[in-house]
Amino acid sequence: MRLANVATAPLSGLLVVVALAPAVPVAATLLAGALVATAVTFRADTHRYGVVGALYLLGVGAAVLALARFPFAWKRTPLFALWGFGLVSLGIFCLRVALGVVGRRVLALVVDDGADSVWDAISAFGGTLVIAWSVLTAHEKAARSAGVAAGVSTTTALDALGYGFPVLAGFFRRYRAFAVAGHEVVVPLWALRHGVDATTVLFVGCLIVGFHTVGTLAATWRAVRDTTGYAAEQTGDIAADATPDGGDADAGGDRAER
Repeated sequence: MRLANVATAPLSGLLVVVALAPAVPVAATLLAGALVATAVTFRADTHRYGVVGALYLLGVGAAVLALARFPFAWKRTPLFALWGFGLVSLGIFCLRVALGVVGRRVLALVVDDGADSVWDAISAFGGTLVIAWSVLTAHEKAARSAGVAAGVSTTTALDALGYGFPVLAGFFRRYRAFAVAGHEVVVPLWALRHGVDATTVLFVGCLIVGFHTVGTLAATWRAVRDTTGYAAEQTGDIAADATPDGGDADAGGDRAER
């Protein structure tokens, strides 16, 4: 994996978000940045869409905290969703890397030269399933309460039109503070009053699922291409071994003359 290209893609998307944030709705801005990050990843041919998506979300989340040019609306539900799904996606990538060493060694016993690409396809598919499950479980109550239709286009349009579906306000009022690793975390005042906007959370979830889905398709295509090429090479080697320098054909001709 070329680290420079993996870092360039989310940075390109982040620059688009920083430029558009003051004047463009949240969902449309995030979508534009995600498209740029995906295009740069495709051009760089890294096939690491999942980690690019995670770094993109975390980068935007950090920029919202660090830069004053972001409107206050970014500091509510979008910030919560960016950090939440970004950390989940990055955790999945780290787990894939940790398991990759063992997985490639096992697959090497079966598919030989195609082990790397086959493992990439399997792990990418598994990562997509995990991130999709996290999105569905995180939005189970929100989707049921608000009736938000899943899909980036719908949520982008709703956000642009100013429609929001606040949910979980009652839950936050019940649990105003909780402990994480011995540190007390207090729920922000805006969450106590208004809850979480289901539209925005669902939109960010769809974005990261999209990154992982594209990564799965790219890894699967690479596995098919590599294993097909390897099989063709093996077939050619077998054919060449069967008739080395035309020896078998010449021997057959000699027997026919006799």
